[in-house]
Amino acid sequence: MSRLTQGPILDGDTIDAASLNDRFTQYSQAGALNSFNTRDQAFDLPQFESGTDRFLVGGMAGGGTAAIGYPDFKHSGYNTYTGQTTGASPYVVQDSTPANTVLSLGASGFTLGADDILRVYWDLSVRPRWTGSKAWTGGALYFTFPASGGGTQNVFSGYGCWAFWLQWDVTSNALANFVNVPGQGDFNTVVTGVRGGNALSNCKATSVIQNVVEYAAAADEGEVVGTPTDTAVGWSSVDGAWHYAQGTGSQTVYGLRVVFSGPFGAHNAAGVNYLLRNDSVAAAAELDVQDGSLQAMFMRVK
Repeated sequence: MSRLTQGPILDGDTIDAASLNDRFTQYSQAGALNSFNTRDQAFDLPQFESGTDRFLVGGMAGGGTAAIGYPDFKHSGYNTYTGQTTGASPYVVQDSTPANTVLSLGASGFTLGADDILRVYWDLSVRPRWTGSKAWTGGALYFTFPASGGGTQNVFSGYGCWAFWLQWDVTSNALANFVNVPGQGDFNTVVTGVRGGNALSNCKATSVIQNVVEYAAAADEGEVVGTPTDTAVGWSSVDGAWHYAQGTGSQTVYGLRVVFSGPFGAHNAAGVNYLLRNDSVAAAAELDVQDGSLQAMFMRVK
């Protein structure tokens, strides 16, 4: 790429408006930005305006960003969702209209060519919680520890998270045919009994947030002292990322959105680790969802 050779200001140099304007003249760019005058690393997500930018700079093929969810910075407005059981379609991040659900990539979409890369990032402000007193004890979602002074004490195992994942529409700009992105499942494949879930290897576009935290003091012998303390998670941020390499051929992407469901927890079967639904306590799990953003960046080798 081109190199600027402007030297520093030295003792005795005149410093006024005219001299400063002359000094920065060579930084002006009269023509289009391209791979000869701008490096790839000069552009990243903060440089994209809302909507769908269209440009090709050094290795950048374009991208866009969109607000999703309920736009209220002070959390005075949000949507509340109840846990789901096996077979349910996931919720879509949206506001109260509903709107603010999709990052649209325009009427013609954006076509990934061979070896192009799609980078997607999302973030949300959410508040998970349980209704009722220790609702997570249903289904034995706890570890049993020896208690100080004899007996045992149950402490929440951490089972109970909400999962957020990415979907795309690769059919048309009508944005009516969203499906999970490659490498991502819907948590409805039956794993044990009638309970659905996903192997972690099928959660490549998933991010999670804990429902509740429970802790307890321990004696030197590892025994639980007193009664465990429950701590609400409160308003928290959850974010995720997904990178996709096209490989051969091409793929046009028209839109992206974030969906979610829960509660899920850890499960192992035949040496495979899963995020598994717990239908027995789903009705007691709740999630407040406020606002967030969804960004996409397309990268092309030049």
